[in-house]
Amino acid sequence: MSRSNLPLSGNGESRTSYLGRLLDVLDVAVTHERVPLQMTDIAAAAGVPTSTASRLVALLVERGFLVALPGSGYVAGPRMLHVAVHALDQIHDADRLKAAVEELSERTGESVSAGLLVGDEIVLVARKEPEKSLRAVARLGDIIAPHTSAMGKAMLARLPAERQEAVLRAAVGDDAPQVLREMRPDMAAARADAYAVDEETYTVGLRCRAAPLLDRDGHAVGGISVAGPSARFTRESATTCLPDLLAEAGRLSPKSRSSQ
Repeated sequence: MSRSNLPLSGNGESRTSYLGRLLDVLDVAVTHERVPLQMTDIAAAAGVPTSTASRLVALLVERGFLVALPGSGYVAGPRMLHVAVHALDQIHDADRLKAAVEELSERTGESVSAGLLVGDEIVLVARKEPEKSLRAVARLGDIIAPHTSAMGKAMLARLPAERQEAVLRAAVGDDAPQVLREMRPDMAAARADAYAVDEETYTVGLRCRAAPLLDRDGHAVGGISVAGPSARFTRESATTCLPDLLAEAGRLSPKSRSSQ
């Protein structure tokens, strides 16, 4: 079916365009760093006219995906939370990941995060901040950059070549082949060492070490990382945490077929 012949919504917009805007509005309203947002802010962030945003938000409120807070804006509603909870239940070993993150944070005294490869993107699914909290640089549900983060490098190093490029293409588009070539030394080191390093590339002032979570074929399905401000989480501290980090990654990864 050509685009000109696509079914139309009630106001004349193609249905695919209208559904795309609906998803954009829902995404912004639930995940924006400044939630709750007012209607005009949702429209601006989603890149849609205010009149369109108003219709879409009204539909989402009617269906329970959003609720309006008097004087504050819109936040996730009960239906959205219901969907989110069920989605979390389907995540690979969600309870084990959360427990591992909390345990590793207790042992290292630093921020610990876990991410999973969902499609071609790395999604942050568990995070634990220590009492001496790190300034937040990521939130649950955030997409982790595969080329600038230790977690991303650790995972890319343990993916087949075609998957490496697909994951990078989702992040950097047509620059993926060039970025992949530039990353090869880092990925080679990460594969040899079983962990990857980030020295203030992902965020200025942040040091991080990460290990991949592997499936039975030895391919990355996720990653776990320890991070802290470089002034406190020194290179020596980062090295000291590696046995715990690697042990936790090993416990979370099924035994490879080659070792069975």
